[in-house]
Amino acid sequence: MGSFTAGLVTGCLLGVSGTFLLLFVGVAFSGHNAPVLRVRSLLRTLVSAIILFCIAAICHLLNIGKDASMLLLLLAVLAVSKLEGLVIGLIASAIAVLILVMAFLPPVGSLMVRNSSDRLALALFILIAGLGSRMIGGRETPAS
Repeated sequence: MGSFTAGLVTGCLLGVSGTFLLLFVGVAFSGHNAPVLRVRSLLRTLVSAIILFCIAAICHLLNIGKDASMLLLLLAVLAVSKLEGLVIGLIASAIAVLILVMAFLPPVGSLMVRNSSDRLALALFILIAGLGSRMIGGRETPAS
């Protein structure tokens, strides 16, 4: 039963990650968002990454658990999507996933996630962050 659950969670994680990747590639190369790599976009991405790292650092300093940290990072990703648009929101989602894997999910400091419940939580985080960015940030883009 344990290997079935692990396989199911791994398949879910791969499926959600693939969907997120296709969503990001479709947005990045669409006609509306084609100039993704402008200087302004890079500055917005850098500011968003700094905000996410500050939230992660505060969570570590206050000894907040991984579940609450996940929710705070998700809230930050959705706020970035609302303020900066879809592309920056999707990039912030990817940065938040890396922060979660490296800093909060055991073994800390590694890109490996060993626990199947952590894999499922990460898959759901990717799904909610990606779809939330699409729904919140895709409606209107900020003035450039």
